[in-house]
Amino acid sequence: MRAFRLDEIRVAEITSVFDKNNRHIDVISFVIMLERYGVQRAEVSAFLHDIGVDESTLINVFSKADFTRLGVNNREITQVVLA
Repeated sequence: MRAFRLDEIRVAEITSVFDKNNRHIDVISFVIMLERYGVQRAEVSAFLHDIGVDESTLINVFSKADFTRLGVNNREITQVVLA
């Protein structure tokens, strides 16, 4: 988290979330939290990619993070396939 230049308070908040959830956190919540703390999406994406998250999963994570922030749930999302 220090690589994202987060202050001690933010690092403590993130650590607290991990500790409360048995050292686990939902990746979408994690992305939203980091972006709320001012971490650029490109930095978050690079970090997730570095720890092994593939491109298609990254796209889904950021899409779901956007939908969550907008208050749109999965039932309101329509998939369109163009042939």
